[in-house]
Amino acid sequence: MDKSMDLGITVVEDEPCKTLLINDINANGYLVGSDFESEVRDDVDDNGVMGMVFDSPEDAYAFYNQYALLHGFGIRIYDSYKNRVTNEMYRRIYVCNKEGFKKTKGETSKGNFKSRRDTRTGCDTKFRISKRKDGKWFVDIFSDEHNHELTMSSNKVMQHRSHGKLHRTLACKTLMTELSQSGLRPCNIRRVINTMKSPHENEVTSKQCIDVLAESRKQYIGKEFYGVIKFFQEKSAKDPNLHFIVDLCEDGSPRNLFSFDGRSRDSYINFRDVVVFDVTYMTNRFKLPFAPFIGVNHHGQSIIFGGALLENEKQETFEWLF
Repeated sequence: MDKSMDLGITVVEDEPCKTLLINDINANGYLVGSDFESEVRDDVDDNGVMGMVFDSPEDAYAFYNQYALLHGFGIRIYDSYKNRVTNEMYRRIYVCNKEGFKKTKGETSKGNFKSRRDTRTGCDTKFRISKRKDGKWFVDIFSDEHNHELTMSSNKVMQHRSHGKLHRTLACKTLMTELSQSGLRPCNIRRVINTMKSPHENEVTSKQCIDVLAESRKQYIGKEFYGVIKFFQEKSAKDPNLHFIVDLCEDGSPRNLFSFDGRSRDSYINFRDVVVFDVTYMTNRFKLPFAPFIGVNHHGQSIIFGGALLENEKQETFEWLF
């Protein structure tokens, strides 16, 4: 007779564990395995975060950032994964701003390494979202174990970069863009905005200015020349003697540009005895040679008769210009 029966113990056979298979992603960049998705949605942890569904990664970021604000830490984007064929994002990971460790930037001119305060502690907190077949995003990995003290003061927690809201406002973004178009560098833009902000708002960093300007430039990729044409059209309305001509490629993209205004035309009529042409100037961003026509007035001062932006310094380019 079985000894377990003598002791009055009821033996229950172990149930087989249910195995959930994930075939990672399909060709469209979506997670494969509906059993896993339904199981994740049902397996909600104590905070109710696991399995939450969002319409977009931006909505997920806003939720997790608010969660971090209430729990005393900041967040940042760790990595994004895109499909190699469609270039469509199917997964994104958000982490605590103390995740990992800072890398050494390099040596200075004196030979020693730059010393910079390292605020990261290698925190393993993670918030990962993945895209479903229906286009929604759901939380499939969530870890909330920090290896550092959380910021419980409401004033100090707002000092985390992810909780700074000033640089995200439309007015601040517009001002950053206008200052950048006027020629100011991000470090100077930061100084201007920080002098204008209210005392209870966090200071804007140069990195935040760079991120806002980079996002703004993405909207004008391939359309930069439209701004140049618009600029000359607005000037032509004020100066009827302004003249500009554009040389286009076969596909309609701009190749060369030549312009002069009424003041330059009057200067050329009066002081055209000597004309100097030079192509040693280069624009910084697009690497286009700038070719000004320069003369000398009766005071011995240099004056500009006109200027051109050229595609290159080949013979056919100069033939078009002259």
